[in-house]
Amino acid sequence: MTTTNWQRQDVTQHYLEQIRGGIPFGAEQAKIMLQVINFFTPNPKRIMDLGCGNGFLAEILLKTYPDASAILLDHSKPMVQAARKNMNEYSNRCEIIHADFSNSIKEFAELNSINCIVSGFAIHHLTHEKKKELYREIYNLLVDGGIFINIEHTASATPKIERLYDELFIDHLSIHNKRDRQEVAKEYYNRPDKEDNILERVDIQVNWLREIGFKHSDCYFKWMELAVFGGVK
Repeated sequence: MTTTNWQRQDVTQHYLEQIRGGIPFGAEQAKIMLQVINFFTPNPKRIMDLGCGNGFLAEILLKTYPDASAILLDHSKPMVQAARKNMNEYSNRCEIIHADFSNSIKEFAELNSINCIVSGFAIHHLTHEKKKELYREIYNLLVDGGIFINIEHTASATPKIERLYDELFIDHLSIHNKRDRQEVAKEYYNRPDKEDNILERVDIQVNWLREIGFKHSDCYFKWMELAVFGGVK
């Protein structure tokens, strides 16, 4: 299993308490995800959430689609524990698995069997080659007409835009958590999980999806380095 800082309880706790709720346009990202799924794959029955964290996306989907069941995967034990607690209400409709999707995900579902695969801020921890491999596996697991949506941290086009993103994100976190901006900035630039990020531009990743065979592949929403993109099989 891949070793990252996300296996640490303190990193996980800090993210869930201080960062996840403070992600700029987080509500809009989830709304766009639902709008795109509803348009292309209305009422999905089988859902998979890759890098589920505390189950944030899966919870939205199971709440929206009462006939659906979900498979949730995460390589972080603290995140899996948080998901089991958070998803207790849906325990009869979801399976939460401690697993590393840098390995094959084919063991968790049959080919052509999943209607909707989502991921939130997780795939950017893989190398670019592993990302492409995973996107190919996602395509193969989806039924025809099934959809993949990735809410993701992507690379800026230039280092200067990256600097702007960092500053705007720090501003946002500082206001959201009602904390001193300098303290937030210091934490942000020295955060241990930063080294786990392997970012790629969203336009490049959308092209990978098109090459694999996804239709309607596009970036559906973007604010700086935060993007919602995907495609339909």
